[in-house]
Amino acid sequence: MNNNFLEIKNVDFKIGNKTKVKNVTFSIENEGDIICLLGPSGIGKTTILRTIAGLENIDKGSIILKGKTLSSEKIRIEPENRNISLSFQENSLFPHYSIKKNILLGADRNKAIKKQKITFDDLVDFLNISEILNKYPHEVSAGEAQRASLARSLITQPDLLLLDEPLSNVDQSFKEEIQEKLKKLLKDLKITTIIVTHDSYEAFYLGSKCGIILDQELKQFDDPYNVYHLPNSIEVVNFLNRGTLIPAEVTSPKSLENKDLGTITGNFVKSFPIGSKVKLLVQPEDLHHDDKSNLKFHIIDRKFRGTNFIYTLKTPSDTIIPVLVHSHHIHQHEVDEKFGIKRPIHIDHIVCF
Repeated sequence: MNNNFLEIKNVDFKIGNKTKVKNVTFSIENEGDIICLLGPSGIGKTTILRTIAGLENIDKGSIILKGKTLSSEKIRIEPENRNISLSFQENSLFPHYSIKKNILLGADRNKAIKKQKITFDDLVDFLNISEILNKYPHEVSAGEAQRASLARSLITQPDLLLLDEPLSNVDQSFKEEIQEKLKKLLKDLKITTIIVTHDSYEAFYLGSKCGIILDQELKQFDDPYNVYHLPNSIEVVNFLNRGTLIPAEVTSPKSLENKDLGTITGNFVKSFPIGSKVKLLVQPEDLHHDDKSNLKFHIIDRKFRGTNFIYTLKTPSDTIIPVLVHSHHIHQHEVDEKFGIKRPIHIDHIVCF
């Protein structure tokens, strides 16, 4: 018997007659889990949320929540009977109600269903919206309206919470604090949540699992560490934009050779026959800086990231390689200088395609 909290089985997600994402299967195992869906704009992430909420129909596959089929080819439970709350990226507040009344509408909806585990005052404090409660949606900023919409969704304490880019309009200075509080709140209240975001760092922090949607497919559904360090396709590598693919030849079960870097050892995530020509994923943290090394490349760019620098190097064969260095390293280099790579080169997980 399958005891997953939510099951999406072989669903085609459509808007009208246009299929946005094909044959999607994934599950949420436990009540209170948070998963994040990542992908470029227009790929169909919002369509997935709308369909789970019951605003779009399906003609293939099934959506099952807590053992009950919500959508299938023959079954469609109405949105108001699903106890699912959907918070849109756009301002979805009622314009003729104050912010306070907008939020309390959510509380009124579920008053008879379950005991409130979180109060109106808790949410106002959590989202820092006390000063806008008596204002109307047109009188507040996009970020404030988004936080009010999030409060309305949270106060319903739904079986499943669907958040569409919930923090996209929130000021960067406040976003990290809200992310921390939001994660704790969802976990404390055991509110199972699907979050759509374009921000991979946000997804990696909030989600116990991340789904990457590209080219009308769910390309990878895995824990954040594996999505980042063990991407399963070139498409996922290119989408995350966290490294570069360089040509190499497999020389043994634990090594390969690149024209510029020489021998690289490590453990292959996927085995290849000796002599195979592959594309090796090199991420910024895979190579290490060493001023004394005889392996040096030209610096063509340097990005300061606060705690670290990302040096972009160009090899003699015009391959571009990023290298991460802690910002407190003794000898900071400038563009056009030479940059040494530590030898021997060892990468714990060798990812090739």
